[in-house]
Amino acid sequence: MSEVMDCSERVLVKYPLFTTAVRRIQECFDSYGTTAEPACCPIVGESGSGKTTIISHFASLHPRVDRKWGVEVPVLLAKVPARPTVKSLAETLLYQLGDPLWARGNTVSKSIRLRELLKGCQVRLLALDEFQHFVDVRQANIPNDVADWLKEQVEEAKLAIVVLGLRRCLEVLRQNEQLRRRFGANVCIGAFRWDLKEDRTVYRAFLRAVQEQLSEFTMPSLSDVDMAFRMHYGSYGLIGYTMKIIRGAVRIASSGSRREITLRILAQSYEIGRAHV
Repeated sequence: MSEVMDCSERVLVKYPLFTTAVRRIQECFDSYGTTAEPACCPIVGESGSGKTTIISHFASLHPRVDRKWGVEVPVLLAKVPARPTVKSLAETLLYQLGDPLWARGNTVSKSIRLRELLKGCQVRLLALDEFQHFVDVRQANIPNDVADWLKEQVEEAKLAIVVLGLRRCLEVLRQNEQLRRRFGANVCIGAFRWDLKEDRTVYRAFLRAVQEQLSEFTMPSLSDVDMAFRMHYGSYGLIGYTMKIIRGAVRIASSGSRREITLRILAQSYEIGRAHV
């Protein structure tokens, strides 16, 4: 069963907007070492739109490598902690870099260790997911001290940076001029709209590609207009929610003796997913 579940987790479809986002991140990555200020890019979109999948895929293309002198970390991927402070963000980045003493020391010593590790591990791109955590929606407040600290670390190490989050994370860049000037145009990852022919066509092609990667299962043709509409309606046209329904259906089907995903199983997966939203 775990092998089947792993199979569903490995499903990856490079639809046009996915490819566009990965190409933009690659441009930022490639700018490291070629300019005094490497390129930076915000990637924004609704929850469930697939932002985390995109950056995780990119990081997998540039994995950590054990060298004689230590560990090379081309892409440092981290999630911004809720209501971040300089201390919590520094600790998060140190932990992701493998610092065994990530919680030790004061803010100054942590900042110094972070800069040394960023250079020592030859980090080229810093990717910060959940960047909207910089915006405290309850107090309509942005911790500019943390944003300023982040800018200092990035500039000291001359890193390219990609931030990913809900659209409101752009407010961080709007209010912090020094950060804003480092960032180019944002890439928006949104839901597919059923009323737009092009979106509808791409979404159906996405479903067809997913089904091809799950060929060991028999199931209704997901890309047929009626089924595609049902999937779109149940997922709001969002890639992340679409895959949640499909992966849930794989788990349910795998618990039985037959590798068959029926309409009833898809509906069951949808209900389970909705209960956890």
